[in-house]
Amino acid sequence: MSKILDEDMNFDKIFWIATTAMRLNRSHPYVARDKIWRNQFIAILLLSLFCFIFLLYSILFHDIQCGLFADASKNAIMAIVAFTITYKYYILLRYQDSVTELIRIVDDDYELAKEFCEEEQRIVLHYSKRGVKVCQYWFISACSTSAIFPLKALMLMGKSYMAGEFQLVPLFELTYPWILEDYKTVPIIFITLFGLALFFDVYATSMYVGFDPIVPIFMLHLCGQLDILNLRISKMFSDTEHSDEAVRKNLTEIILKLQDVYKFIQVIKTNFTVLYEFMMKTTTFLLPLTAFQITESLRNGEINIEFIGFFTGVILHFYIPCYYSDLLMETGEKFRLAIYSCGWEKHSDMRTLPTILFMLTRAIKPVVISTIFCAICLDTFAQMCREAYSIFNLMNAAWA
Repeated sequence: MSKILDEDMNFDKIFWIATTAMRLNRSHPYVARDKIWRNQFIAILLLSLFCFIFLLYSILFHDIQCGLFADASKNAIMAIVAFTITYKYYILLRYQDSVTELIRIVDDDYELAKEFCEEEQRIVLHYSKRGVKVCQYWFISACSTSAIFPLKALMLMGKSYMAGEFQLVPLFELTYPWILEDYKTVPIIFITLFGLALFFDVYATSMYVGFDPIVPIFMLHLCGQLDILNLRISKMFSDTEHSDEAVRKNLTEIILKLQDVYKFIQVIKTNFTVLYEFMMKTTTFLLPLTAFQITESLRNGEINIEFIGFFTGVILHFYIPCYYSDLLMETGEKFRLAIYSCGWEKHSDMRTLPTILFMLTRAIKPVVISTIFCAICLDTFAQMCREAYSIFNLMNAAWA
């Protein structure tokens, strides 16, 4: 038998980009929740809380009161990001056991796949490589977007130094409470605030790189498992050498694996339904806020590079899960058609017919991840974009 898969193939090794990012921010489910982790987690939480409070203060007590709606939208974007990454961390903590179990199931499937035929191994390898691409997309998008903020500040400070008029440029422009506002240009205070903003920048990047690819990876893995079952059931009745007993045995194995797939999907729904509802709502506001920030800069004759990259990341934030959930739904539909057209009507053993009927009945229900109110698919993404565009038009009409 040809060996397509590596002997040491496992989740952490294949998707090392995401798992490394989660280990960096200490959210990985395999990280021991001991005293050291608790101290690290409290420090991360407190620093994130300070950033969130400063953003809210700037929005409520300066930007809106002074009519600076462009600045308010900019700070609102970061406040939403701060709340979102904290919520994602909470999800990983609350469902740590479930996420660990899902990763273990993926590892077990990889181990079993090493004994599959070459065609089935290629299916597993194909979907694992697509999962790696999701990690790479997020790594490039998140890192390039977050790197622009400190690089821009450092370049502006370097430019002012070369011109002989050195000025301190913050990583992110905020209006702080009066105690800090009066002294924010003092070197030690400036360095502290710059370091706090830089920490938030790196922490947010690690959460997006580590967390966001996880569910799409799981969905791609399920697509691969359904494709394997599709292949097996298509061949089951076409091979005339199989006895009735062998057909029933193969059919039983397919059903057992199919039940595992449905359980896997149900666990994902239980863990992430509320999160994806939240993501859909926040993306609906992040898109128009970011677009408004970009258009306001263009009106002032500037090019807001950091928020152009951020706009792309916001689209990816909800588009990627919608795309792969849509792919999962399409793969489930292909499997349903494969059951119907597998050649069961030519089989002489009538005992298999009730089983085929049961599988067809169950397969009518779409295999898809959902939010609280709707399925996550490309139609949902399109609807979200329409709502975001309506909000953007309202913002332009009111504040532009």
